[in-house]
Amino acid sequence: MNTTGKKYGGRKKGTPNKLTAEVKKKVQSLLDGAIDSIDLSECTTAERIRLIEIGLRYTLPTMKQIEKQPEREYQSIDFKNLIKFVE
Repeated sequence: MNTTGKKYGGRKKGTPNKLTAEVKKKVQSLLDGAIDSIDLSECTTAERIRLIEIGLRYTLPTMKQIEKQPEREYQSIDFKNLIKFVE
């Protein structure tokens, strides 16, 4: 049993997961076939827009919403009174 606290064996950092790569490849080929089978000339404008929306979710990275932090109010410092404490 390893009692040194160090990790030995296993996947090295940066090594791709083989199962994930296989699943991605199969899903990609399935999607390619489905996309090729769609006749865009028969789709309505709303359906085309919906297809674009769905496709963009998986092709462009999503941006996180940044909430504006409230401005902090700081107390004013009277340096003349502060100097009295230093002297």
